[in-house]
Amino acid sequence: MAAVALTPGQSEALSELSEIVRINDGRIRIEDVRDPPQEGRSLAVDIAIDCRGETTADSSVPLEDWEPVTVLVPPRFPFEHPEVTLPHRRFAGLPHVMWADAICLYLAANDWDPGRRMHGFVGQLLTWFEEVARGTITGPEVPWHAPLTLLRTGEYLMIRTDLPESLENDSGLWLALAVVERAGDRLYDVRRWLRGRDEANEIRARHDRRVSEDDVDASGGIFLAPAVALPEPVGFAYPNSREELLAALAGQGLAHQDYRELREFTRAFNRGIRDGDGQAPDLLLLGSPAPDRHAIPSRIAHVAAWALEMDEDLDEVGWLTVFDQRPRITTRRDTTRPAQWLVGKRVLVLGCGALGAPTAEFCVRAGAAETYVIDDAEVRPGVLVRQPYTFADIGRNKAMALAGRLSDINRDALVLPIPFDAISFITGEPPLSEVDLVIDATANRSVASALEWARWTAEWRPPLLSMMVGHDCERAAATLALPGASGAGVDILRQLGITASADANLYDLLDDFFPGHPRSAPFQPEPGCSDPTYVGSAADLAAFAGQLLNDGLAILTSAEKAYDTAFPRRWASVVRTSTAGAAGAARQRLSWANDHLQLDPVLRYQIRVDPAALASMRREVALMADRRGPHVETGGMLLGQIDRASRVVWVTDADGPPPGSAASAEGLVLDPTAARGRARRRRRLTRGMVAYIGAWHTHPDYPALPSAVDRRAMDEMASDGMPVLLMILGGGGGRLARWVAGAELPDMHLQLFFPGPEDGRDASVLP
Repeated sequence: MAAVALTPGQSEALSELSEIVRINDGRIRIEDVRDPPQEGRSLAVDIAIDCRGETTADSSVPLEDWEPVTVLVPPRFPFEHPEVTLPHRRFAGLPHVMWADAICLYLAANDWDPGRRMHGFVGQLLTWFEEVARGTITGPEVPWHAPLTLLRTGEYLMIRTDLPESLENDSGLWLALAVVERAGDRLYDVRRWLRGRDEANEIRARHDRRVSEDDVDASGGIFLAPAVALPEPVGFAYPNSREELLAALAGQGLAHQDYRELREFTRAFNRGIRDGDGQAPDLLLLGSPAPDRHAIPSRIAHVAAWALEMDEDLDEVGWLTVFDQRPRITTRRDTTRPAQWLVGKRVLVLGCGALGAPTAEFCVRAGAAETYVIDDAEVRPGVLVRQPYTFADIGRNKAMALAGRLSDINRDALVLPIPFDAISFITGEPPLSEVDLVIDATANRSVASALEWARWTAEWRPPLLSMMVGHDCERAAATLALPGASGAGVDILRQLGITASADANLYDLLDDFFPGHPRSAPFQPEPGCSDPTYVGSAADLAAFAGQLLNDGLAILTSAEKAYDTAFPRRWASVVRTSTAGAAGAARQRLSWANDHLQLDPVLRYQIRVDPAALASMRREVALMADRRGPHVETGGMLLGQIDRASRVVWVTDADGPPPGSAASAEGLVLDPTAARGRARRRRRLTRGMVAYIGAWHTHPDYPALPSAVDRRAMDEMASDGMPVLLMILGGGGGRLARWVAGAELPDMHLQLFFPGPEDGRDASVLP
């Protein structure tokens, strides 16, 4: 047979080894070079390492004068690292020694530096022998490898459930049962551990009752497999023959009779629960501790799955590939990340579009126990550019298509599609109090208004995260209302816009989300993403969804750890792309204190007074008391916004008396014309979010109730067709003076006056 030609990398490695031998003064010698047995296989170079005089009293293992090793050089060297095997098993149990006859110098592919080539490899190998000689070799900071199982059946077993506490605490030999479910053609999943036959018989009894009551087979592919916990480590490989394996198990105390009885019990159980179809696989699970009992925080470090039926007529032992993901011994890669907050949570996602669909997927992958996705739209060809659907989904409801795909990610998680429109769901009687997080990814103003209304009128207060993107997909924003927040998405987005109007670093956000003039293409921040309101790719939207979700989850995590009651409840996050070209940072996070809340006694609007507006009124009251005495009324105009959809009034600013007003102990007369004139500039700067909405004044010596003069004044202000708000501060008994001194809030009366009928009721609002 003709020799297999070496690859260029293997030839270079051999030359480098020869150079290393030359410059190391005889410490290394090449004993033999064996060409690859076939194309694509490794070059084998047998070398010997001079260890004469290295063994000491502290040595981990006594070393021979010349220690033999075989260096296996892969065809793609230096882009693949070499491996080291041993012709003996003397180093079994030492750190970095795998399966007794291989030295693992690289725990992961990225530990290998291709630039150092064979010089770096040999240097690391020599260091390993030096540390063995000195007794300083330490184990890697990763779990020990499972014992090797050679002959594989091509089937797989998932283990995601921890052992019961009683079994974890039992360090001796024990026999138990695993409840296994068929999860696919070649995939099985351990759903539960049973400590004995009594628990199994309870499952059988429940199954029989369901079958008799419902006349259906409720097994769902469930079967039992015996599980044996060995008291001592197996070593680095299981025996390859059935006879040797049974002998090894007997050597650890597993009597052949006990094994046969448990196997017969599970076979009979499986035949009964599956109505005699005989299709349950015949498995035996073997658990063993790690060589180092401290390496893995579990009694059982490794589980192997023996396919018993494969060796009935053969001496070879067949094994399933085991994916052991028990929480006790594994650490999720996202454990320290914001997504950890979602583990075990119930999440409601409104909208299954370009933001909602990836966000829902992130929640499922993070370990949310229940994810509800709501959308009444169907998949159309135009959305495939930026939404994670396929050509075969066209015409299907988005929520149904998305839930079907996400359900395959995590079999333990519930993904429930709700193919309704979000507004009907919100304004009905939604079980929102039963979820841990609501995510509004519709970017729809009507949905946002319905949420704002439902949140303050209904008895639910889960956190609400609302996401939206700008018209050119250069920037995105999210608002987060924590439990106890005085407002939700509409409220916080408005607050963000007002803040942006006075901050040069946020002015690009104001132009994007609150444009001063209509765009050529319609834009409301943000109508449904299937409308022609913005451009954006799938990469843009997925990136924004991930960043906004991460930021919201980070705030939620901080809120749960915060013991300070002053922790802000209203938050916003701003994210920009690298091409946005704005003065602001790529990511910004803002927060605001809660507004003071009060309910209109007649029309049942919620009135939210900004702390800054209250502070302005307090300053004006103090100034008037200093100038003209504590009994003289004062007041001024109120600036803010009245939202008739969500039935909310925002009082953002409060000014003092405008020119032309008259203040006295008997009353205050404001000039509404002058008041409205002073508000125009503020309205223009905030793109209409802060405008004239009414007036405030004090009753220093009387209750905070409107007089006939007050009512006439408000009727006059509302006569031009716009609703106005009256706010009276008073209480008598020196309460106003105590508020000025910082002791307590005064009595407040807040009431809306609408043009039209004398009682001022607004017939156009939601019932």
